[in-house]
Amino acid sequence: MAMYVYNISGEPIGFVMETFIHTLDSQPVGRILGSRVHRFDGTYVGEWWKEMVVARPEGVPRNLPPMAVPPRRVPPGMTCNRRVVLHGGYQDMFHTLAEHVEAPRYDQAAE
Repeated sequence: MAMYVYNISGEPIGFVMETFIHTLDSQPVGRILGSRVHRFDGTYVGEWWKEMVVARPEGVPRNLPPMAVPPRRVPPGMTCNRRVVLHGGYQDMFHTLAEHVEAPRYDQAAE
């Protein structure tokens, strides 16, 4: 089952299936490991907090080895905005997920 990702204004901007984060148009852009969010090139982006990707001072920025980008997933049905969340002044970091460097895809044949 998918879970929506929201920006700090409460607008849906993506969804999570398994541990992978996708944009609303199904593009996989990152992964969640514990509370840490990384791009597929392994770059640390921020923390998963209250269904948002944010910069938190408590986060431990650590890059990981790159991984293959998973296939696109069918997005869940549309949702509406939720009430504005109390984000504690954290900066929204979802937009930095789309700046990833494309890694090899699972569905590409090995050469």
